[in-house]
Amino acid sequence: MRLRYWASLMVLLWLSCLPALVLAAPLDTVAKITGARWTRSVDATTGLIKVRLEVETTKPAEVESFITKLPNWRLIVTLKGTNIDKWTPGLSPDSVVVTQLSAVQSEQNARLVLDFPDEVKAGQYKVSTLAADSKAKRPNRVVIELERIVPVGNLKFLPGLKGKIVAIDPGHGGTDPGALGVRGSYEKKLNLDLSLLAKAKLEKAGAKVMMTRISDIDVAGAKSTDREELSARAQVGNRNNADVFISVHHNSSVNREATGTTTYFYAKTIFDGELARSLQNAMVRSGGLLDKGARTANFFVVKNTVMPAALLEVGFMSNPQEEQILNDPAFQDKIAQAIVDGLEQFFLQAAKMRGEQ
Repeated sequence: MRLRYWASLMVLLWLSCLPALVLAAPLDTVAKITGARWTRSVDATTGLIKVRLEVETTKPAEVESFITKLPNWRLIVTLKGTNIDKWTPGLSPDSVVVTQLSAVQSEQNARLVLDFPDEVKAGQYKVSTLAADSKAKRPNRVVIELERIVPVGNLKFLPGLKGKIVAIDPGHGGTDPGALGVRGSYEKKLNLDLSLLAKAKLEKAGAKVMMTRISDIDVAGAKSTDREELSARAQVGNRNNADVFISVHHNSSVNREATGTTTYFYAKTIFDGELARSLQNAMVRSGGLLDKGARTANFFVVKNTVMPAALLEVGFMSNPQEEQILNDPAFQDKIAQAIVDGLEQFFLQAAKMRGEQ
């Protein structure tokens, strides 16, 4: 009798737990968004910008997507049986293509909302899924690919600075101090001081100058990633259809004897190298530091700007003597004027290259 009583009690206890078990089971099958990764590329010749968003999930997700026109152009991507959980959408890498990404939890589905600045046609977006790849250590992914052609800058280039649009990027700033000189100088301040001097001289010569920053700030915000910050700087040139883009920096090395001026470029157009050489020659001629030449590099801001671009490394803050020179107002004025002279030379040479003179 006692044995039958205990057996019945155990069955009742098990049955009482069953609803909880039934309710808990679906939670194990729900996919969760664990992160996302943006990538961006630009073809400087055609103006084609491609943006790719990979949304990572713990399990495969069934996906539906559609475009809305009102209240504005949007791509709605629904991940069925997916939980947003603690994931927060990041900033768009290019507001020319996607102005904003937001995420909404709707019952058991996650909805990603991508806002566009204007009309999006069927061939300009694609939504797909990728299965987890254990060898590559990649999770399940929902892939959203977007593309848009933007007008490229005027690559005919008439001589002179009048009417030219020059984008100037004082490197670093805000939470990113850049290099620290042996005498205590901050690169972000030297970059900004020189850029503002160049801006004033260029505007006096008739150019229009677009600055990525005019004070000690993070261009994309203090909580942005390095890529978001660099992308925001490149966008200043791209959005404003600048003729050229110049990023101003000061160098540093573990070798305190390192010295000299260098200019970097990425050969995405026939003009990038010419721009770098014109600026390099003018800075060396005016500043008198060691000529370390114009060199190719894969720096983000010179690669991801549509127009010809150059990144200046004026001198070495890690060299005590050179750091003192870099802080000299007279030297800074010379280099600012060299940027003006270098651009004058570039536009003259570029016009000859295209037979415009």
